[in-house]
Formats: sequence, structure tokens, C-alpha cells
Amino acid sequence: MAGVHLTVAGLADEVLNGLAESRTALIYAPNTIGKTRLAQHLKERAPESVVLYNSFVEDVFTWDNDRVVLKMNPESELLETIVTQGLDSAIVDNFQDFTSGRIEPRIDLESGEVNFGIHKGDDSSTDGIKISRAEESIFIWSVYYAVLSEAIETLRDSPDMRSTDNYDLLTLAVIDDPVSSMDDVRIVSVALALSALIKRASELDLRFIIATHHALFFNVLFNSLRRKSNSAYILSRDPVAGWMLSKQSKDSPFSYHLGIIKEIKEAISEDSIARVHFNQFRALLEKTANFLGHTGGWGDLLTGPDAALVTKVLNLYSHDRFADIDTFEVAEEYKDAFRSEFQEFLKAFRWAAAS
Repeated sequence: MAGVHLTVAGLADEVLNGLAESRTALIYAPNTIGKTRLAQHLKERAPESVVLYNSFVEDVFTWDNDRVVLKMNPESELLETIVTQGLDSAIVDNFQDFTSGRIEPRIDLESGEVNFGIHKGDDSSTDGIKISRAEESIFIWSVYYAVLSEAIETLRDSPDMRSTDNYDLLTLAVIDDPVSSMDDVRIVSVALALSALIKRASELDLRFIIATHHALFFNVLFNSLRRKSNSAYILSRDPVAGWMLSKQSKDSPFSYHLGIIKEIKEAISEDSIARVHFNQFRALLEKTANFLGHTGGWGDLLTGPDAALVTKVLNLYSHDRFADIDTFEVAEEYKDAFRSEFQEFLKAFRWAAAS
């Protein structure tokens, strides 16, 4: 409802009311706006009818660095579902489909531990690989995707033919930013697979709410699901007045770049620059290059004295195979170059910060 500020409960009501006529609500919002709070609120108000993906799902998984295994909380509902429905093979298949790689997860359902390795059947095989943050995100998404796929396939059967009644009360899938740390190729793959799954559920009484801060993820889903039965929104928030939900009729351009610029400016002023801000800057550069028709790509827009270094770091930070940068810590040299090139960008493209 454009122009009306809402509490989190009012925001949830607004989105759910829109689902009376739409099957899917696609919401764009920059980080810190409140996507996770909305997702958690929707789960808490109807726990049995909502299957949720958000950062709390990611917290179910922790690394045992000494043994180099990814551990799942043995008390989690997610692990219980994996065990009871026998989804370990589906998770492995999903992970390898999304990564198109040689790394294979081996899931021990009894201990809830996952070992990653390259298994060639010869002396070059290896176990105990510490995967990157992006690959970890893909693995966790592969778990949720397996559960959601199983739920949809089960609900497509007639009630008397279903293998389990665990999903009978399910009416809503809430998905909050599943593409953290992923590169653009993986983001597109995840978006297209999710779109196909949503279409497969078209005859079910199952609705989807998908929230993201990533413009590419929003763009691919918007175009893949583009029809009258799906709605798109932009979510904003005033610290005092509350949230505001505005209808979005186009995939681009829209004002998400203002939120990105604001976040980066705040990070610079507070000396809290992190990898996420480099990735945001790259997204901003890509969108600007596309808008202006730069055939050479976004790198052409970096023209300051630190352009070469920032281009290198932006490429590295979007690439999930570089283990030495698999951390939220950013070198001071990179931060200084980032500050310089971001200011040069704002000077050269003043329109990007205009309202």
C-alpha cells in the first residue's frame, strides 16, 4: 500500500492480503530494512503452515574447523525433516547442480555432519575440504530447496496417496535472501530453479513470499514469474513511522540504487566497510553500465587512480573459489581504494544519487 506506513504486523497483513489475488509476492529491499524481521514474524504467527528460509536457517549450520566438517544442529526441525524424508541424496544432487562442480557433500544423517570432498576414485581424491562462504550458502539453500521440492511433490499427490502428512497444513513458503555471497551465475541458477518450482506448485493452495536485497535475483524472478497472478513490491522503512510497501511494475530501473548508495556512504563514514559493500558497489556499477550502454562493461566506470586495484578486488570478492578472501575482514589498502573510487564514481555519475 503505497504511501501508508505500517508496523511489522501491518506489513505482514498487507503482503498476505495481496496473496489473496496473487500466488507470489516478490519484495525488494536493501539490507537493514527489515526483511528478516518480516519473514520471522510470518513464521511465528503460523508456525505449522509456513516453511521458512532466512538467516536463522543458516544458523542451524556451523563449522567444526578442527575436523573440517559442517555440522547441523541435531535439535533442528530441518535435520529431522531430512532424516524422516530421506532427503540426503536430493541435497547432494541439488548442490552439484547449482555449483556445476566436482565437490561432493557426504551427509552423515546420524551425526548431522557434512564432509566435502572431491571423489574421483583414484589417488587424486580428497576429503575434508573447507568450502567457501558462497558454496556454504549454496549448500544450505540446497537443503531448503530439497525440503520445499519434497513438500510440493507430496502436496501434488491426492491426500490418500501421500507418503507423509507432514506438509498437509503448509500454505506459505517464505524465502528471505537465499543468495548471500553467491556470484551472478549462481544467483541466476537459483532464481530460475526457484521460478520453475513455483510454477510446478501452480495448482496447489501454496503461496510464496520472496524478499531480497539483490537486484539481479529480483530481476530474474520478476521476469520469470511475470504474469497477473504474481505481485512485486519495494519495501522501505522510516525509523519512526514504520514500513512502506510500494507496488513495483517493472524489473528495472528502480530506486534500489539509492539504498545501496546510502548503505555504502554510511559504511565509509562509520569505517565499517565489509565485503558486502564491495559486492553492492559492483552491482551498482553493473546496473549503471547497462543503463548507459557501456559495451566494455562496468570496469569502464572506474577511472580514478585506484581503478585497477578496485576492479581486481571486486572480481575477487564476487568469486567463491578464492579461499584466502573467505572472510568478512577487508584489508585497509582495499578500504582506502574503495573509498577513493566510490567518491570518484559519485562525482562522475551524479544522476545516480538523485531522487
